[in-house]
Amino acid sequence: MDNFNTARTIDLLGYLPDVLKDTKEMQAIMQTETPEIQALWQACEDVMNDQFIAEATENGVARREKMLGISPFATDTLDDRKFRILSRYNENIPYTRRSLMRQLAALCGEDGYSVQFLTKDFTVKVKVELTAKKQETAVSELLERILPYNMVFTVELLYNQWQMVKAYTWGALAARTWNQVREEVL
Repeated sequence: MDNFNTARTIDLLGYLPDVLKDTKEMQAIMQTETPEIQALWQACEDVMNDQFIAEATENGVARREKMLGISPFATDTLDDRKFRILSRYNENIPYTRRSLMRQLAALCGEDGYSVQFLTKDFTVKVKVELTAKKQETAVSELLERILPYNMVFTVELLYNQWQMVKAYTWGALAARTWNQVREEVL
């Protein structure tokens, strides 16, 4: 998604009439006011970007987190925080299997998860792709809020399987531990 932040260069000297462009006083005034106008322009762009979660600045994300009662983790990136906000906005009660699948697809991508419903055990098992490893907690929080209280859920990572690993030579994998081969994106 293209954002609105197109670093605009503002040259106030170009707005002066030709008669005033060559005067030293006007040049000095324009040089001192240009950074202020540039900062004002950037603030206006930030306010516009903060209206959209995907384009939001740190300030816009913090404001939405405060409104939703979300506490960010110290290790969260700005994208992780936006993901958590989107997961909260995408909650849709009443719960149905179809709505759960839509929400997981919106959060993890169409192929970024798998879900298994064990109806007689009142259990839902969700596995999240390794690329969404940091979103595992956000998916757990989503399920906590939207699933009925009589249902139990687990959220796990989808690990690398032999079909993915066999394309690499043993020499290429030697620099990694078995745990890294299993749990990290190759």
